[in-house]
Amino acid sequence: MVQRLAMQKLPDTDRTLFPTIRELLCFAALLGYSEKRRIPLDRDKGVEDISYQQFERGDAEDLIYLIALAETKDPEVLKDGEESRCAEIFEEYANGGLQILREAMLRGGGEYPDRDILELLKERGYLNTDEKEPDLSGIKF
Repeated sequence: MVQRLAMQKLPDTDRTLFPTIRELLCFAALLGYSEKRRIPLDRDKGVEDISYQQFERGDAEDLIYLIALAETKDPEVLKDGEESRCAEIFEEYANGGLQILREAMLRGGGEYPDRDILELLKERGYLNTDEKEPDLSGIKF
């Protein structure tokens, strides 16, 4: 599923849903955290390591620490030497988020994962499609 979402082109397009596996895992971790779905990795089923250097670019590394801090509510998790603890929390929420995405794709048939995920985000209240255009009349430059 990870390969499909981050590497395979969407049907009838020349783009992928997520530009990189890093972006997919960050999205999944945020979704898992939001839905309170933290699932330990089953190392017996095999896991593919993603180089930590991939997360040092941009804001991805900050997100790992932010999720760990939000989960533990303990600033000690940000100290040197706690990186593996932070990574484990992030991985488990990403795993939970990937499970949510998998369920959404199975429910929607999986042919169009972008539509399946969009529908999931709508039904869970992350996207408000009923919202009208914002009233900009009071804004002056």
